Amino acid sequence: MTSMNADLSGKTILVVEDNEVSASYFKAALRKQGALSIMARNGEEAIQLFRENKQIDLVLMDLNMPEMNGFEATKMIKSIRPEVPVIAQSAYILSGEDSRSKEAGCDEFLAKPIRLTALVEVLERYLAK
Repeated sequence: MTSMNADLSGKTILVVEDNEVSASYFKAALRKQGALSIMARNGEEAIQLFRENKQIDLVLMDLNMPEMNGFEATKMIKSIRPEVPVIAQSAYILSGEDSRSKEAGCDEFLAKPIRLTALVEVLERYLAK
C-alpha cells in the first residue's frame, strides 16, 4: 500500500503540461513530496528545458499539446537521455494513447484525472531512494 507521501527531496521533475489547472495540481503535488518541478507548456519548450537541466530525474508528459505533442517530445527526450523515465498523462485513454505513448518511448501511462495516490505510486517506483 502506497502512502500519500514519498520522500522525493533532491529530485527534479520536468512537468510538461499546457493546462494551467493541471500544471498547478502537479506543482503542488510534487512540492508536497519534496520534489522540485520545472514547468514546460509544450513539447518544444520541454526539449529545450530538458537539454538545459541535466539534473532532471523524471518527466511527466502531457500527450496533447500545441506546437509539439508529447509523443514527438518523448522521442526527442529519450534520444537525449534514454535512462530518464517519461510518464505519459492524458485524458484520452479510450483512443489508444496508452499504447501509442509506449511506442513513443514512455515508461508509464497515467489517465487523467490523476489521483494523488496513483501519481505518488508511480513517482516512488521510478525515483525512490
